[in-house]
Amino acid sequence: MTQQKQRDWDRAPCAFFWEYKVAPEKAAEFEAFYGASGRWAQLYSRSDAFIRTELFRDPDDPTRYRTGDYWKSRDSFLEFLRDYSDPYDELGAECNEISQERTSAGMLLVEV
Repeated sequence: MTQQKQRDWDRAPCAFFWEYKVAPEKAAEFEAFYGASGRWAQLYSRSDAFIRTELFRDPDDPTRYRTGDYWKSRDSFLEFLRDYSDPYDELGAECNEISQERTSAGMLLVEV
């Protein structure tokens, strides 16, 4: 990747995706935690660069979810992580109690 493309990539609107496996008895708690007005969205909204969070559930596998966290840029998300690393880590530890498995599903640029 050229330096120019890397700079464009770092400054372009993007979304980070995660995939989760959730025990059926934890589904409601998970959905409340990860939904559009859930605790992650509340934490992320401390940054003006946060756009929104989306929660997706697999209709064929009710234990499988995916989240999409939308940001104005990769750089702005990294700045958020620097500024809010402690609450981010604390919330992440709480999430480990809700989900059985978490896997990064990547970062994608958002076409605007």
